[in-house]
Amino acid sequence: MQSKTLRLVSFVIGALAVVAGVDIAPDAAGFLLARGNGGKDIRIEDVYYSCVNGNSFAMVRNGAPGDVENFDAVEAGEMTVYVPKSMSFENDTPRIVAFPRKSGVRDVGVPNTKR
Repeated sequence: MQSKTLRLVSFVIGALAVVAGVDIAPDAAGFLLARGNGGKDIRIEDVYYSCVNGNSFAMVRNGAPGDVENFDAVEAGEMTVYVPKSMSFENDTPRIVAFPRKSGVRDVGVPNTKR
């Protein structure tokens, strides 16, 4: 009985977890600010691209999402990052980095999503 209760409590805590922070690499922050023409709202999308090494990255786009109720808004330095409530991340903190896509274009994404 005790193990069932412990599993239930663990599940409820996990289900209620909210992303409290975002780690943005300095080069990624500069890239986002330059690309967004000074806009300070960015969102993580459940869309994935591969880098030249074949790793998968959740894309990061400029601007607030249209359906903000499905996102947690997290202040990260001078930017507000909208994180989908449906996504989970290793160490519970999205890590935003710049990376080279297979096309050779540099982009910004999150490598530490759990799928």
